[in-house]
Amino acid sequence: MTARPATAGLLAVLCAVLLAVTGCGVPTGGPPTAVPDAEVPFGLLSPSPQQPAPVSAAPGRGEPRVHLLEGADRVVARVRPLSAGPVDQQLQLLLDDLAAGPADEELDEGLGTALAPDIDLDLSSLTDGTATVDVGGAAEVPIGRETRLAVAQIVLTATSLDGVTAVRLLVDGAPVAAPLPSGRLTDEPLTAGDYLGTVAGPTS
Repeated sequence: MTARPATAGLLAVLCAVLLAVTGCGVPTGGPPTAVPDAEVPFGLLSPSPQQPAPVSAAPGRGEPRVHLLEGADRVVARVRPLSAGPVDQQLQLLLDDLAAGPADEELDEGLGTALAPDIDLDLSSLTDGTATVDVGGAAEVPIGRETRLAVAQIVLTATSLDGVTAVRLLVDGAPVAAPLPSGRLTDEPLTAGDYLGTVAGPTS
């Protein structure tokens, strides 16, 4: 995955910084020497004010989004506001929107989809955050790169909704092994992290 080289680079930079700090040659020998109060710069003897602890906010998932194609092989997110309701109903609405394809203004942007125009995306179940999506209705199933992009669109769209963390795919009711971006097939639940390498720019 693309995150590994970035992580390795970050660790290399961090190690270099640590080595620079530990090897700067600061003298450590000699006994400590008391400095008269009169020679201490103004303010250093006063207790430093307590700094408020930074407030850490948990990163939000953002609004529900459909994922469309930009160019031949990049996926982009577009917000789809949903009214309040049960997660399974919201997810089905989001899947219906994805199956319908780009809106007119998105077509004007040059966005497209790898999903067939007559495709059906039906939520079969939602259990412990894993959505089982039944793919049907399409007269022709995309193959190769198109299949990988279509799966990426489904997985990234479904998992943009709070309460959905993974996706399993069925085709006309039968379980299938789905392709990862590398082309490798897996029957494990698919997550957004599996397809981040296909995303153009930030996803939120």
